[in-house]
Amino acid sequence: MSTKRTPKRILPPSSDDGHSLGDEVYLEVLRRIIRGEYPGGFELKTTQLAKELGVSRIPVLLALSRLISDGIVTQRRNMRARVNIEAENWLLDVHKLRLLLEPTAAAMAADRITNDALETLDLLIKAAEPHKSRNWIKKGQDLDFALHLTIADFCGNEALRQAIHKCWQYKGLSYLLGANSPTVLARNYPEHVAILEALKQHDSDAASREMKEHLRNASTYRLDPKIV
Repeated sequence: MSTKRTPKRILPPSSDDGHSLGDEVYLEVLRRIIRGEYPGGFELKTTQLAKELGVSRIPVLLALSRLISDGIVTQRRNMRARVNIEAENWLLDVHKLRLLLEPTAAAMAADRITNDALETLDLLIKAAEPHKSRNWIKKGQDLDFALHLTIADFCGNEALRQAIHKCWQYKGLSYLLGANSPTVLARNYPEHVAILEALKQHDSDAASREMKEHLRNASTYRLDPKIV
């Protein structure tokens, strides 16, 4: 009697960061799209994806539903899902969106950010100084998220706040794909310091200017043409 062979799972085990298996499949499929392994127009078959990833069809269906909702994958009625023709540039397009949103948010936040929030960011800045501690790379990543999302949280516009938080969900993928090397984090550090100083001075013009310069520089720092 033959035995059913269990597919080899290539996804990492779900970590303790709150990611479900559906989240992991979502990130893996998006990674393959950005890497060009699933090019624009590629047909995504749930059974085949489940076999390739070594999971059941349920997390694949959940992941595809989310990818369709985001616009990364398209699906016509009674048709299989297909990769959006422009999806491989998704992280680049998200970064362009951040250039439109975050300088404005920084200007607005400069007038609203609290002393408590500034003190928290100041502690993170000190902890993330390049090469000053063994875990400065992790601290630098923590600072990156905290600074940008704190600005979003204090911009005073809920729609803008949510849009920036959505962009930063994809920024998390860029970290997983290795976009922020120690060299890049070290280059980012003085720019983060300059943004925080503008916020401390409650200088809206300077906060916007420093944020715009920071995001423009990030485009030149990238180590992969598809990831920023």
